[in-house]
Amino acid sequence: MGDTPLASLSLTHVHYNPEDQLSFASAWLALIPQALCVSYATLIWSTREVEVILMFVGQLGCEAVNFVLKRLIKEERPKEMFGKGYGMPSSHAQFMTFFSIYLTFFLLFRHSQASASSYPNVAVLLRVLVMLALCIGAAGVAVSRVYLNYHTPRQVLAGCAAGFVCACGWFVVTSLLRSSGLIEWAMETTVSRLVRIRDLVSPVMDVPSDPPEATMQEHHIVKADEIDQTGTDISPVSDDQLMEEVAKGLRQEQAEQAAPAPETAPSAPEKSMKRPELRREGSAPPPPMQPPPPAPIQENTDRGTSSLSLSELRKLVGEMPKIEQPAYAFEYADAQSFPDELDEWFQYNAFDRVMLMGTKVTFNKKWLTFYQRRQQDTPGVSWLDASKDLRRSFVAQMLEDLQLAEGPARLEALESICYVVTGVWGLSGGRVAPDCSSDENPESAAETPLLKSMQIQCIEENVSLLQECSGVTALVQYMCRLFDKTRSALGSDSSDIDYERLNPGDIAAPEREANLVLTSLYFAVEVGRRQQARDPQCSSIRDALTSSNPSLLVSIVEIIARLRWDESANIPLTRILLLLWKSLLLVFGGTDDLKRAKEVLEPAVSSEKDDSKRRTPFLHASPLDYHLFRQEITSKYPAYNPPPLVVPLELENNSILPPLPHNAARMNSSSGIFCGVAPSISGGNGSILQQAVHIATPAPSPPPSPAGPGGKAGKKQNYQTNQNFPFMYPPLDDSSNRIGGKGTTERQDALVGKRWEGSDVPASIIEAGKLFSTHVKMTRAMRQLWQEREHFMQYDRGWNSEDAAHFPDNISDDLPDDFEHLDLSGDEEKTEPKPKPVEKETDDPDIQRRLDAVESFYTNTLSHLQSITIVFLKIILTNVSAVVNQAASQTMHGMNQALIGSSHNLLSDACIDELDNVRLREITGKAVSGTLLLLLKWFKRSHILKFEYMTQLLLDSNYIPLILKMFAHQDVDQTVAHKNDREDLSFFHFCQSNTDFHQETEEDSCGDTESEDEAMPPPIARHRPDPTANGSMPGFSDEDSIPDVTGPGRPEVDELGYPTAPLPKEPVKVFSFRNFFSAINYLHIMQKITRNKAHRCLLLVQYKSSNILRKGLKIPDPHLRFYTLKLFKSQVPYCGRKWRQSNMRVITAIYLYCRPELRDDWLAGSDVDAEVEEALPLEQALRGLTHWWHLRQYKDVMGGDEGASMMEEERDFFVRELESMDWGPAEEILGGTCEEEVSAPVTQGNEWDGVPLPMEGWS
Repeated sequence: MGDTPLASLSLTHVHYNPEDQLSFASAWLALIPQALCVSYATLIWSTREVEVILMFVGQLGCEAVNFVLKRLIKEERPKEMFGKGYGMPSSHAQFMTFFSIYLTFFLLFRHSQASASSYPNVAVLLRVLVMLALCIGAAGVAVSRVYLNYHTPRQVLAGCAAGFVCACGWFVVTSLLRSSGLIEWAMETTVSRLVRIRDLVSPVMDVPSDPPEATMQEHHIVKADEIDQTGTDISPVSDDQLMEEVAKGLRQEQAEQAAPAPETAPSAPEKSMKRPELRREGSAPPPPMQPPPPAPIQENTDRGTSSLSLSELRKLVGEMPKIEQPAYAFEYADAQSFPDELDEWFQYNAFDRVMLMGTKVTFNKKWLTFYQRRQQDTPGVSWLDASKDLRRSFVAQMLEDLQLAEGPARLEALESICYVVTGVWGLSGGRVAPDCSSDENPESAAETPLLKSMQIQCIEENVSLLQECSGVTALVQYMCRLFDKTRSALGSDSSDIDYERLNPGDIAAPEREANLVLTSLYFAVEVGRRQQARDPQCSSIRDALTSSNPSLLVSIVEIIARLRWDESANIPLTRILLLLWKSLLLVFGGTDDLKRAKEVLEPAVSSEKDDSKRRTPFLHASPLDYHLFRQEITSKYPAYNPPPLVVPLELENNSILPPLPHNAARMNSSSGIFCGVAPSISGGNGSILQQAVHIATPAPSPPPSPAGPGGKAGKKQNYQTNQNFPFMYPPLDDSSNRIGGKGTTERQDALVGKRWEGSDVPASIIEAGKLFSTHVKMTRAMRQLWQEREHFMQYDRGWNSEDAAHFPDNISDDLPDDFEHLDLSGDEEKTEPKPKPVEKETDDPDIQRRLDAVESFYTNTLSHLQSITIVFLKIILTNVSAVVNQAASQTMHGMNQALIGSSHNLLSDACIDELDNVRLREITGKAVSGTLLLLLKWFKRSHILKFEYMTQLLLDSNYIPLILKMFAHQDVDQTVAHKNDREDLSFFHFCQSNTDFHQETEEDSCGDTESEDEAMPPPIARHRPDPTANGSMPGFSDEDSIPDVTGPGRPEVDELGYPTAPLPKEPVKVFSFRNFFSAINYLHIMQKITRNKAHRCLLLVQYKSSNILRKGLKIPDPHLRFYTLKLFKSQVPYCGRKWRQSNMRVITAIYLYCRPELRDDWLAGSDVDAEVEEALPLEQALRGLTHWWHLRQYKDVMGGDEGASMMEEERDFFVRELESMDWGPAEEILGGTCEEEVSAPVTQGNEWDGVPLPMEGWS
């Protein structure tokens, strides 16, 4: 390396004679090729023009040809040359010759001849001059190479010839590329679109252009600064010129219409339709000038039918709105299909199979005995062939046997009823109904599958038959007696029972009896839901459950509530929960019934949605939002009188709840009489308008001196007006300059005392007030809360709301007459209040019945709501603990499977049990979440305080941390994609396998034919079979495998909803509906608990729920993402700036997917510190109002007469305290005869003046 001479890389190194000026000029000419290369790159980067790119590619190709020729000829440079390298041909001469010749051809054949100038001859002259300059430049570069002794004349001529040939050949090649359409195709590729390649050269090649006159007649030549970005002419045109052009255009069109048709005219060369050409002279053809509306221009008849190019068509197709295909074929509903819900009732264990087989055996025996007793001479017939009257008689007989005292006879009758209700599956299982067709829509096919149609039809008919015999009511009564008997038998005396002397059948009989009656009721409820969904008028089963005594819903709630105190009770909890959930769906109604109830109970809100004049979506605002808006506007514009509120909220109150004690609302409010002695607002947080001494002007104090301490200039804010001060005096009219110094101040005083309206207030403020007031929506829940607030405040002030209705309308001014209406003696016996009649809330009988059912349920179960809430959350906690333990034991379980070489059957049974446990937990979670959400929705629809009480119970039972723990310990996207069901273990498959009717399947028919391959032994397996590969482990069975999803991974999206990987071509149809349903319900319940509750939202922030809830954003389901984003939205105002900066994508998703409100300041937060400070007091106020409402509405449930007496004693406490303060008893006031004493004026000062006095020991 040290001996090798170094070489230099110099692109601009030229040898010349410094004493010769011509040699110096020749050196500069030698640098022109390098300058042209820089110009090429600049033009390509700035214009993205295809022709420049093609020319540069040809230039590089020409250089490549020169490089090859030099190494083929190998002719040295002149001896006087100071450098090295070959010289034949000259690269500089070849480069410049190619450039000048190709550009000359372009100006002659491709460049448009039209010009913006009115002198076309000048344009031709300019073109000639440019071509001559190119040739002179190329010749100068060639001569300079000879003059500098870099090349010989022969080498330079050879370079010029090579450049000419390359230029001609490349021009022909580019012409062929344009004529064949390859250039246009290349421009439509993705790469060309990304780099924005364009082509402003005419696509028609080698066609002589029209003369300038024809071109000028065809197009209007517009300068570049006279058109906008869309090509529209924006040049100023006078009215006379415009009317002349319009009239000329109309005459030309009339002449064209009067001319003969093109078919009859002599043949003429037709011009091909193409898009208007863009000229290079900075002009562009504008669109045809449109005439005025009275005389529209008609389209030419000879124009082509299609004027869209391929690129424009592709652009239009790409811009068309596309329907987003969901990743999962999941649709949120109240429940799954009818067969799926029946399958979930049964477990994958031997107990249910034995129970089903026992019902079949008992029914066959009972039916045969019954038929022989009725028809002695005829042979027995099957249930399907018997008449309806005979079947009704059999069902009635079984219902009578349920009242027997003997246990075995009663159990046999119950088994027969259960077998009938399950569809007599021994005869109907696996059969197709005669009236069932396979050409149904997917929804009908899911509700009634073909091979299950016969059994489903029998289930419906038999349940209807049971209802005709009043069997549903009888089963409800039987269930209540059964569980009451079980409670009494295994209650307090359970320790005295000698289980060793009991028969095992006696111990299992109550459990079997309970499962049979629950199964019969569940099938009846499911059939009732199915019939009501098909026909809303078919409500016989729902009416039977509603009118049953005792009530089914209340009885189930009482059974579940016992588990709070006695966890050892042996009851089928999962089936109890499922029956409660489905009974609530039947009696109260589902999502559609809730929506219809809202439309009926809130017709004003529904009419706003249907109003076609309004924009959609219509943004609403609550009265509280409008109240806060009024506070902000009136504090800045006190002279503005905004539209009144829907409800008269106090000025200083920021909640619809009763005023908080620490706010001292009554103390701070000026009543008019005692305004002079009202206490001043302490703390300096009040408005300056409420101060005892009013400020004369809102102007701030004079700013300090510009020179601050130490000679430094003050801040810029010191010289600006404080925007927080109100604009006390709006601008006056034009005559305001006459006021002040030119007359009296009477007019000024009148103007100051005027209530400014109209033009005196800025129009934007008036518009904002009208807009806000017209968008205020007073919901039914808010109206109920406001009414109870008013009642509570009246009660708090000592009014008796029950006797308020007896007050006269016009109360006299005489105080004794007023005191006559007050009952302050306490000695007289009080009349018992009359029971309030049930108020009719709507004229819709169906909705009214549902609301009455909700009210009756709430009244009867109010004392058990806390217990069932605790039991429900215990169930969720058990499921969460099982998930945690299962995740911890997975590794150990896999090691045991590898070490233990047990039999395949034992391992399969263990895996089936594990699958059954996982499936049972999912079903239980589905029932619990569905029940809680349904209760919350219907309680809110009935009365808002019922809803608030239920949310308080859930909050106090640690619902929020429990659900967060559940989401933290399980992978949500994995659980929703994992289906823990097996078709071969389902209820319908069991019925089909054990039916008496064996239908020939394709396997049976194919099995009848013999084949030579049957004698061949099975293939020898080279590896040990995996026992978990055939679906024995929890997970997908063979038919449930999803190779499209498990290969690249489950479908996921980011925070904004964009897929992180390509989604499957079709929606994934194998997923867990239960896990989807439960996850959505859990999040929905949490959102309902924390909505508009600052104290509860702060709990979410304290538990750091954002890290846990983020998992739900990865699942491409709109419902799951929606409630997750709403939970994020509720806690964003209380998170710090750092959290917001790191979660901006989540905040963006909230704006994109959550419906905004008119006052949507959740991100900025108006006064977060005040909200945090008042969060706990508002929560306590809401709880106090809820408790007071329960004491007032449900006296019997909340303590009866004792509770009422305690409340009265509490109210009498103030009377006793007044008497102890020597104010005198009330009888003295009533007994006073001196009219002067009664009507004496109340003195001011330190005596009582209507404001509560501070008492010692009380705050």
